[in-house]
Amino acid sequence: MKTKRGLRKIWMILFLALLFTTIESMPFCQRFFHSATVTLAPASSTDGQQNQPEVDPSQATATNQQKQTDSLLQAAEKLRQSYYYDEALALLQAWPDVSDPTITAECARLEAAKAALVKYDGPVYHIFFHSLIADTAKAFDGDPMAQNYNLWMTTVNEFKKMLPQFYQRNYILYNMNDLITVDSQGKVTKRDIYLPPGKIPLIISIDDVNYYDYMQKDGFAKRVEAGEDGGIYTVVTDKDGNDILTRDGDVMPILDDFVAEHPDFSYRGAKGVIALTGYEGALGYRITDLSGAELRAAILKAKAAANALKNNGWLFACHSYTHNQYFKNLTITQNQLISDTERWKQYIQPITGETDIYISPFGMRFTNNDPRYRYIVAEGFHIFCPVERSTNTVWHEDNIIMPRINIDGYAMTHAQEYLNEHFFNVDEVIDPDRPVQ
Repeated sequence: MKTKRGLRKIWMILFLALLFTTIESMPFCQRFFHSATVTLAPASSTDGQQNQPEVDPSQATATNQQKQTDSLLQAAEKLRQSYYYDEALALLQAWPDVSDPTITAECARLEAAKAALVKYDGPVYHIFFHSLIADTAKAFDGDPMAQNYNLWMTTVNEFKKMLPQFYQRNYILYNMNDLITVDSQGKVTKRDIYLPPGKIPLIISIDDVNYYDYMQKDGFAKRVEAGEDGGIYTVVTDKDGNDILTRDGDVMPILDDFVAEHPDFSYRGAKGVIALTGYEGALGYRITDLSGAELRAAILKAKAAANALKNNGWLFACHSYTHNQYFKNLTITQNQLISDTERWKQYIQPITGETDIYISPFGMRFTNNDPRYRYIVAEGFHIFCPVERSTNTVWHEDNIIMPRINIDGYAMTHAQEYLNEHFFNVDEVIDPDRPVQ
């Protein structure tokens, strides 16, 4: 009997070690198992201790097994909340004592939730922001840039007020790459979307997450950093002139924290898309201006930040290298476009990794048969995103064109009725620190 119990204990230890080593190495679980892992209760010991009360070994074993089962169920629940039904089921069904009534009941609940998903045939909403204004006093100080910020930017306080309203209106963050499949010939096929009844897929993108030099003294974050905990932090300058790490200096950490509190706001860990140019580096690191040891250090930090973002559900997009005016008026030549794209792939793609998303500068749009657009698609960018107040995604054989809706001071002033109808109540959101337009 003791031999069987000992073998069972050894089996459980080996099982857990193998299972959680495997699961925690999977990208989708890195965001969930940090705070919910099955913990093995330490073996009891009386070394160096006197007058310890005697414990019934069978009772101690039962207690340890219950703790392990409870931890397992907590881990499965964390996965369920973010719609990782198959992963949660696999976790539970691999447990040695799968006949445990609590595990059986949880498996049934997961199967029911999975079966309740329905095919979504409505529009996919795509909204976008620029980097957020963290200090309105510096941004709206009356200098030549203040009016541009007032038109095209959103404040931290506004974004924080929008999120609960997106959530209350049943939007759910969705991974843009899960909209399509691309075969070896470059042919694009539309993928079905299955969601809980009533949910509406939402894609959020953020343009120019480069923290340009002109923004440095105007109340924006300075760069993004990877934290030791695997999270994303923003470096901002406080009122005393000190650079500090915060969790609310831009869209990414704010959204990460909101999803942590409301995991059902994100379908399978999706967050959003970060659009980068290249002429002033990436994510606040001036990798295109530095050299030698400074460059190597900046590249390491930029890659660490990019990897942390990807591990937390973020995607990257090309936003061109130069963001030159010739994009805006469509006078860019084929050779200029080739040079621009090659530089982005040379300098920025090593930081972000490959992407098939191209977010157009100034929201411009090519026709599908334009040779310049054919070049963009041939370079592997199968998702092209201009700016239009529309949810009409256009499907072509080898690409899709998905318009994005700007959320900024201009929209809140000139498209209030539209925003009220679809996204949030502008009067409840708009920052009183904004100058009157």
